[in-house]
Amino acid sequence: MLRDDRQAGAPADLSAVFGTGAGVSVPLPPGEVLTEQTTLTDNPDPLCWISDDAPAPQLVAALRAEHRVTGLWPLLLCDSDEVYGERCTVGVVPPEPLEHIDRWRVVDVMARIWDGLVQADDELGPAYDLEVLAPFDYNCPGPARGGNLLADPDVLANQQLPRFIDADTRLALIPVRRGADVLTALGWSGAANHVSRTAGLSAMARSWEERFGARLLRLGPDRLDLSVAAPPQDSDHAAAVAAEHWTFCPDRILQETGTLEAYAQEIRGRRTWSFWWE
Repeated sequence: MLRDDRQAGAPADLSAVFGTGAGVSVPLPPGEVLTEQTTLTDNPDPLCWISDDAPAPQLVAALRAEHRVTGLWPLLLCDSDEVYGERCTVGVVPPEPLEHIDRWRVVDVMARIWDGLVQADDELGPAYDLEVLAPFDYNCPGPARGGNLLADPDVLANQQLPRFIDADTRLALIPVRRGADVLTALGWSGAANHVSRTAGLSAMARSWEERFGARLLRLGPDRLDLSVAAPPQDSDHAAAVAAEHWTFCPDRILQETGTLEAYAQEIRGRRTWSFWWE
């Protein structure tokens, strides 16, 4: 792991480390650069910069405003049980090339996972009762229509930040064009028990950025939190979005609300979406 020992308050020239755009103009606290943990080379590629301590929401907001210039996406990382840099959040599995995200269409990601989840067993029958999937059946309904913006996505994301920062939270800066790509760029393995690779999940998250004004706020070893500026407002729309969430993270729905209909009521009008995987 590459260590960065800059003094507190000194601006870090992370553009030289990551080969991105202009340097960060906002003074950064002490931190380090994390590299891929699975590589066999002596000089592993840097994945992200991470702070030593919990960040102030104002710092994260300022870095978000600079993202288009710096090429570094500000993200909260949370972990109360593991040591940063030796964990499944960053660099434990080899990161996929970001070009792999472009190969996926949301409709294909959703259909592939849906069909796998509901596949019938020859002896046991269907994997799920229809009451779990209602108002849908064993056929994938496809992506939901986009929502109507209720707020500026970046402003809403900044407003939600304090809810997701505690003593175990750190700030990361990742060299990606958009927040959804960090799932793939970081070599994140939080959903490994659900999908073997993350490019398809990044493709879905990209689409949520576009259709629902979603912004990736926080990532942990087995969880993901987003702000949502255009949430579904009516029951039918919420059900369609719930179907997408089921393919993205079935554990979140099946182990908490139990059915798509119940989960749809939970996310109706909600400004944040949270997911976790076992």
